[in-house]
Amino acid sequence: MNHVMITGANRGLGYELLKVFYNAGDFVYAIVRDSQSAERLKDKFGQRVVPVIADIGLDQSEQIVKAALSKVTDRLDILINNAGQSSGKVPKIRDLETEEVAQLFNVHCLGVVRMVKATLDLLHQSTLPRIINISSRLGSMQMMVEQEFAHLKTSYSYQIAKAAQNMLSICLGEELYKKGISVYAVHPGKLKTAGAAIDADIEAEEGAANIYHWLNEMKRPARTQFIQPQVSVLKW
Repeated sequence: MNHVMITGANRGLGYELLKVFYNAGDFVYAIVRDSQSAERLKDKFGQRVVPVIADIGLDQSEQIVKAALSKVTDRLDILINNAGQSSGKVPKIRDLETEEVAQLFNVHCLGVVRMVKATLDLLHQSTLPRIINISSRLGSMQMMVEQEFAHLKTSYSYQIAKAAQNMLSICLGEELYKKGISVYAVHPGKLKTAGAAIDADIEAEEGAANIYHWLNEMKRPARTQFIQPQVSVLKW
């Protein structure tokens, strides 16, 4: 039985991940931004889902999450940094607003920093601790250079934020692998969610199932990878 924390657990991929881990009998600590979302999760699921209200875009979320988890568990096996923000508005530099870039960087990159710091002590208590950062193929610098996304109108903001998050995953992996914690940047697939790319081809439920089965099959720590579970390792 795993103890799993998922950010952005009230909708989309985060909610599907919550369901698949809950249905497998695991304990899930669901990070949501408001009391309404927390109440809905409490009403729908049993005691193995513990909602925690915190905005990972704020520095105080680190202490909020750390304090909340310390009351209900003495370990964490899997941290899934799923929470994100819209993919940005424009793909042209003339129209780009630095505030938009800062907002996406804050959530996709600094939000991960805050949640790793909040859970690091608990991860050290697991026999197979893993950090999963939900990334995107659009954060791949190599694929971008090879013009694999030329057909997509993707914003500067989103690609910058996800590329930064991928580098953060590499940095975390280099440090934490020596301490037994594996870190992965995970592209969940081209999901049919709000704001999906024009070539989206799988439902969030399928993406969540692929991530779950990949994690369930994992027997030992590995060095940092950029991966689409059940499909292939991706180019950084």
